[in-house]
Amino acid sequence: MSKKLIYLTSFVLMLSLASKGRSDAWNPSPDDGYIHEDTWLNLSWEPGDHAVSHDIYLGENYDDVKHGTGGTFIGNQERAFFVVGFPGFPYPKGLVPGATYYWRIDDVNDLHPESPWEGDVWSFMITPRTAYAPEPVDGARFIDPNVTLRWQKGFGAKLHYVYFGDNFEEVSNASGGMPRGSTTYITDLLELDKTYYWRVDEFDAVATHKGDIWSFTVGAGVPPDVAGGTIYVDVVNGDDNNDGLTPQAAFATIQKGIDTAGDGDVVLVYPGLYQEEINFMGKSITVQGVVASPAGVPVLQNPGDFAVSFYSGEGRDSILKNFIIRDSFMGVFIAGSSPTISNLTIVNNTYGIEAYTGSEPDISNCIVWNNSDDDLFQCQGRYSCIERGSEGEGNVIDDPLFVDPDSGDYHLRSERGRYWPEYDIWVLDKITSPCIDGGDPNADYSNEPTPNGGRINMGAYGGTMEASMSPSGQPFSPPGKASNPNPADGAIGVNRNVILNWTPGLNTVSHDVYFGTDREAVVDADTSDTTGIYRGRQSATSYTPPGGIGWSYSSYYWRIDEVDSESNKTTGDVWTFTATIPPPKGRACFLGDTSVWVDGMLVQISKVAAGQTAAKVACLATTTMQIEKLEEHEGTFECRDIVLESGNHISVVDAHCFMLDSGQWIAAQDLRSDLRLKTLSGTVGIKSVATRAVPFVGKVYNLKIKGADRYFVGKDRVIVRDY
Repeated sequence: MSKKLIYLTSFVLMLSLASKGRSDAWNPSPDDGYIHEDTWLNLSWEPGDHAVSHDIYLGENYDDVKHGTGGTFIGNQERAFFVVGFPGFPYPKGLVPGATYYWRIDDVNDLHPESPWEGDVWSFMITPRTAYAPEPVDGARFIDPNVTLRWQKGFGAKLHYVYFGDNFEEVSNASGGMPRGSTTYITDLLELDKTYYWRVDEFDAVATHKGDIWSFTVGAGVPPDVAGGTIYVDVVNGDDNNDGLTPQAAFATIQKGIDTAGDGDVVLVYPGLYQEEINFMGKSITVQGVVASPAGVPVLQNPGDFAVSFYSGEGRDSILKNFIIRDSFMGVFIAGSSPTISNLTIVNNTYGIEAYTGSEPDISNCIVWNNSDDDLFQCQGRYSCIERGSEGEGNVIDDPLFVDPDSGDYHLRSERGRYWPEYDIWVLDKITSPCIDGGDPNADYSNEPTPNGGRINMGAYGGTMEASMSPSGQPFSPPGKASNPNPADGAIGVNRNVILNWTPGLNTVSHDVYFGTDREAVVDADTSDTTGIYRGRQSATSYTPPGGIGWSYSSYYWRIDEVDSESNKTTGDVWTFTATIPPPKGRACFLGDTSVWVDGMLVQISKVAAGQTAAKVACLATTTMQIEKLEEHEGTFECRDIVLESGNHISVVDAHCFMLDSGQWIAAQDLRSDLRLKTLSGTVGIKSVATRAVPFVGKVYNLKIKGADRYFVGKDRVIVRDY
């Protein structure tokens, strides 16, 4: 399975800048790209020096917030903070788990000629209901056979159900697993060269949310240019006393791998910091860095000395690629040799690459930058980024636009998307590095994610799955439509605990879910909907209606809009299904002190006897309703307290059904404060419904009525369904 790309829009700022001389709003709180674990949030910022007030923009569409369209303007205020997701504020019903929100602050001073000062667009995301941020990341390769699986829990998750195996369909369709409390799963010893699949379903005490299916491969996935035997090196998990022949028996140092390798072999080096000098020893071998998200590529560092040496007559078959070389006296030293050097990022050294005594190295696709004394000496690169200039073919001297070199992040900025290892996500930048699509036109770019412009990137991440994406990639093609709805379109008799599932469209990374009982509302709704039809954006291909579907309506409508990595959308078809009607009677029980109408008076239900008569009902043909049986149950039950607008209250356990003012039935767990219940003489509104934190333990009761299916509870004579 391809790695699911979850995109957030983020402008990475240097927030340590002093406030003096700053005219625009800055230093957002929470930080740009923050993942929040609640449905409300207080947003604040540092005003610019001249600000008197602030224009606030907020919404779920980046372009609308950027341009102030689509109803995203919230208003102008003097305070440098505002609340979202709370009654009386934007999104009064709460922020949607899994959704990303964008906001912008324009500082305003009507007396200043440069006002207003347009702000950057910041973003935050509400934790999705599904599990996210898997470790290993989805699609990872070279994974240790003793791997422990980890993930971030979904919104409000209390328990986790893990499904794991080497068959995609079995993992996708699995159910009924054992719940666990921790967000880790220890596997048995796994087989080499095999791909495994896993899924985590999250239970939040109300519903179970089916997770995405992730995958990883154990000790396989060798890059396509690898030939001959393979030696593995892993500074984090390896040991030089190993044999280096498998990932789990990797060496700890690169030099040990070189010493062991023979001509034609490949030394694959896992991510980590290698503080050593490596010497090719005249061998015709490939030493190649392996990308493993989120750790990135390996880093070579040898302060005060050479990081890499070629001085034993190495030729073109001696290959070094996909490394960051930094903080050394010299990045690469070459004497009397002509090796192949590609896709290196050589930064912050005293010297970059130096060649002596007739050396003619082939240097391509490299970035040589911010080396204090010199970048290249007596050699030249091609299709590379050289700070001090180079006459080689295809070279550039422009700033490579690293993301955060001070913190060791040498990914390239991209408006189309670049990997952010800190959060294992892909984000968008304001600008694009000149090193993207700048490499050798004949080099293999097939491992780079699309869109890749059909050309390899410069630098250590070029030609890998973490290469930054190309704005000049493939022409726009909207994502495909969602298909294969389950329940099927037009299905009849669907169970109230239904979980909606669908097959995602091509190139889809997330899904906008619409669900309700009004077909036209579902047809017309968009992400700005405030009626509850729009249920949020999510990565999972399943949706569980909160609390299940009620018995108050017979037909339900739903729609899935597919969203690609750039937020392009394809509107889905509207599907429908019909609920099971009438609802099953089931166990419908009340606490013993609940009053019911018997023989014209209120009686505690626990004291009712068979043969007595329940109240007469004007809306029924039956005029006499004899109580056939008093049912008694003992155990532990979930209990709901219903407060009515009359001031009276009813306590009910299990899935009891009440009659709405429309004459339709609704289960107790679907009751809410905006509904009205049918009574013997009219209707009564619901003021609140609350589920007790502690279950009720003891005896509960219900009545079986002869010749009818209802009786009457409480002073208001609320109509309920019998057993």
